[in-house]
Amino acid sequence: MFNHKFRFGFPGILAIYSFFNILLLDGDRLYQVELPLDAAFILIAFICYAVWFSNAWIEKKLVNLFNKIHPLILQFGFSLIAVTLISLLAVSVTGAVLGGPFSYSSQNFLLTSAFGFRINLFLNTLNAIFFFFKKFKLKEIETERLKTLNANAKLKTINNQINPHFFFNNLSALSNLMHQDIAMADRYLLKLSNIYRYILKNNALELIPIEEELDFLDDYIDLLSMRFQDALLFKKEIDQNLLNRSIPPAVLQLLVENVVKHNFFTAKDPMEVLIKVEDEKCVIKNKMQLREDKSYSSGIGLQNIIDRYKFLGREIEVSKLTDHFQVTLPLIQDDKNSDSRRRAVNISKN
Repeated sequence: MFNHKFRFGFPGILAIYSFFNILLLDGDRLYQVELPLDAAFILIAFICYAVWFSNAWIEKKLVNLFNKIHPLILQFGFSLIAVTLISLLAVSVTGAVLGGPFSYSSQNFLLTSAFGFRINLFLNTLNAIFFFFKKFKLKEIETERLKTLNANAKLKTINNQINPHFFFNNLSALSNLMHQDIAMADRYLLKLSNIYRYILKNNALELIPIEEELDFLDDYIDLLSMRFQDALLFKKEIDQNLLNRSIPPAVLQLLVENVVKHNFFTAKDPMEVLIKVEDEKCVIKNKMQLREDKSYSSGIGLQNIIDRYKFLGREIEVSKLTDHFQVTLPLIQDDKNSDSRRRAVNISKN
């Protein structure tokens, strides 16, 4: 505190306050005999500035020399010695200049010392408050840093679920194709490698433009078309003005994958999936044609999307109607200067 940028102003304010305090309070004096006003103000200002800057010197030069003792204890201990010397100097100089009843005496020294020690106690009390407030702010910053690290670790874990989830599901499909059509299986494998490369490249990102995600989804739809042909149909309604909005990477692919995994469909009874982008939202909607013999599901897909939107402080809408299933994803205006600490706090509360 004592090396604050306003260090030349604070002691002056304290000196003015102390001068009027002594002037107005009967019985509060620096000497046995009342000092002339000009001499009293000069003496008070000298003591205030001397006490302040002696503490500043102690804080800068001495406190850090003794690591095993609390700095506030050291500061106050050394300041008591400094104030004693300042009081002795003040009484000696005043006595030499004014003489008479203002000459050095034990009574004059005790009165001046009492004033100096009050000033010192007040300043050291403020210093203690400043010290603990600074420590508190540092703890807050450290807490926020740890929350951010924790949030980043959680995001990395969530994103890393995508790779094996996507890869193993498609290995199973590739295995089936190899028994049916080798040439198609070969094309499927090439397409799969391109898609998987995209996922590896972007899964560490929080957000990606929806235009890129729709292009990626087109590749994935091509992959599905090799497997299901006319049994799986896609319809798109895209507001071109919203293509600069963003969503977490691979969420559309995960939702389409869920449609395939949980529903049955044939060429005679095809599944139509609607992908609509409008009103700052992206909607994925499909008919409910649930499989009777449900295959094993890890539940990673939809939960992954919920978790990643939760990380961003947003929520998705899941509507399960009698004959339709719909997921609504909020589109995000990707601000490069957005506050990541806010995201860290949001996820840490969940």
